[in-house]
Order: sequence, then structure tokens, then C-alpha cells
Amino acid sequence: MNAEKLKFSSYKSMSVVQFRTDQINTFGYISLSEALKKKYAEIKEVSEAGSVNNLVFVNKSDEFIFLSDGDILSGAKQNRVLNTSVLAAPRSTVTIPVSCVEAGRWRYNKTDFTDSEYSAPAYMRSSKAKTVKNNLLLQKSFSANQSEVWEDVRSYENSMGFFSKTSNLSDVYENRKGDINDFIKSFKPEPEMNGMAVFIHNRLLNLEIFNRENIFSEYFSKLLRSAAFEAMNLKDAENKLTEAEALYKTNDFMDNISNLKFDIHKGVGAGEERRFESKDMTGFELSYDEKMIHFVALNLKKDENRILTDRNGRKILNFGKFKGRTIREIYRHDPEYIKWLCFESRIDADVKKEIYEEMLVVMDRNTI
Repeated sequence: MNAEKLKFSSYKSMSVVQFRTDQINTFGYISLSEALKKKYAEIKEVSEAGSVNNLVFVNKSDEFIFLSDGDILSGAKQNRVLNTSVLAAPRSTVTIPVSCVEAGRWRYNKTDFTDSEYSAPAYMRSSKAKTVKNNLLLQKSFSANQSEVWEDVRSYENSMGFFSKTSNLSDVYENRKGDINDFIKSFKPEPEMNGMAVFIHNRLLNLEIFNRENIFSEYFSKLLRSAAFEAMNLKDAENKLTEAEALYKTNDFMDNISNLKFDIHKGVGAGEERRFESKDMTGFELSYDEKMIHFVALNLKKDENRILTDRNGRKILNFGKFKGRTIREIYRHDPEYIKWLCFESRIDADVKKEIYEEMLVVMDRNTI
């Protein structure tokens, strides 16, 4: 698969390369959002009692309808996130695999679901995709690890300094909506593009390709919001990713897609999935009638041993047994652990410096 017409843009810790592939606009389908607006489809619980990890999707139209991995579905008994991408054939009913992203609610707030302007954060998607790949090989199931998904939601609540009453990921997004939109306003979808590579600092975070350019344009901002969720609390890198480096990394990944080792599975709806996992990335390609519908590559390695900063300026550990908690809080409960981090040889020197400086501020101001 070749990348053409590459376009680079960057803001703070995030950079984006948009591109066009030779497999563009070769198959007709509409998005979930369009289908719901036109009342072509509905999503509902599998029964009155419900099932946490399955929903029913009904395509009432003569169109193929596309649902994307990471789509957040709001409503019914609790909000869910889609475990994989789905192409629903015309006039079909499909049981779709999902994970809960609202642990504190199991009651109806309405009977059906709506889509969201948010996609699940990239590292939640990569963790979920890794589990799905393993479960497909072992159980022939598109299930994820629900406990890990809930733990990811709690981690994002900690890092964003906001705790939802029902541990609802969408509430955390909404609380930072203004900050997120400010972070991504420098990025606009380019015409005649159908793919994007998103970088945080010098690392490829995720790469997504859609068959149709209008579907790419629709998902562009949604995917950038999820990337901003990972990026906006990180410090700017001293050595920013250059355009030349970003273009090279994008082209290099695209050139090597054919060398990836894929496992082939029947898709949830129409078509088939080809799943891969390498040292750093995991993902899949959903295809139908030998046409690529959606390609996803997600980075498996978080920015470990880094310090995050919440909106109140408090430093947060992004690793270890107290991951997601502020240094001030950790120092209050376990000062020896903080002191140990300052001298641990495996911890990056810049990280030690930030921990030490935060500890001094806390001690001087007696804020703990």
C-alpha cells in the first residue's frame, strides 16, 4: 500500500501526516453517524436484561454501514466502546462486541444508543486490540479484557484530574472538551485524503486508513480528540519531530505493511479481518470483496517513565505502582517511594529532576 500526497502539520507534542492511498473510494458504504441520523439503523441491548459485552446492531437500509473500532456508543444501560470495526451488510442484524466504559451505571437512561464525537483514547484501543487478537486465536471471540478497560478509564480520570460519578469516559472527555478542541484546532482534514499517521513527540501513536475520503474526513477530528487525550498533558519535547522525519516514518511503515504477519478471521459483520502484532504495534485490516475498508495500527508502548501535568499544574506519575496519582498524594502516603525514585538508576534523569523539584515545592509550601 502506497502513501501519496503526504501533508504534515504539528502542534506542541502532536504531529499529523495526512496521505492518500491507491485504494480510495473503491467501495460504497456510509458511516454509523450518517446511518443513525437518517434512521437507517439502531443499536440496542441484546435483551431487556442486557449483556455488558454485546449489543445488537440493526441495519434497516439498503446501504452497507461502517462502525469503527473505538467508537463510543452512549445510552441504554451503560456506555460502551466498540472492540473492532464492523461492516454491516444491507438489511442485516449483527451482534457487535463491545466493552463497558461506564462502570458505575447499569440501568436504562434510554432504550437505544447514539454515537459520540469521541473515539476511545489510542492506548486504550491498543491494549484492547492486543487482547482481542489473543482471544480470536484462543476462543474465536472478539472479546477484550473488561477489567483492563475499566482500569484504563480510572487512569484517564486520574491524569485528567476529573472523576465521573459513574466512571464514564465520555464525562472525562466532556470535562476537558474546551482544552481538547483548543489542542486540535490547528489540524484540518485535507481534501482527497483517506489516511493519517499521528505522532506524539517522535513516536507513531496510531495510523488509520479508510476506504472513503468522506469517512476519513468525518473521523479525522474524532481520532485527533483521542490523540489529544494522550498528548495534551505531556511536556513539549526538546527535539521536536521534523516534517522530514514524520514523512519518512509514515512512508517506512506503509512500505512495510506487506511484510507484517497477519492472522485471518471472519469479520463481525461482512468481510474478513487480518490482524497483526509486531514489537511496537498492533492492529488489523477489515476488507470486503478484496477491498480495504479500514486499516488500523496502534502503538503498544505508552510513554512510560514520564511525568504528566494535570490542568491544575500538579505532577502525575505515568508509571509504577502509583501510576496515575499525583506526586503530592504519593509523597503524603509513601514519602520513601518518592525518595527512592529520585535515586533509582533505571529512571530517566529528566524524570528524576521533575520528581525532585515537585517534592521540594510540596515541602516548601506545606501543601501535603
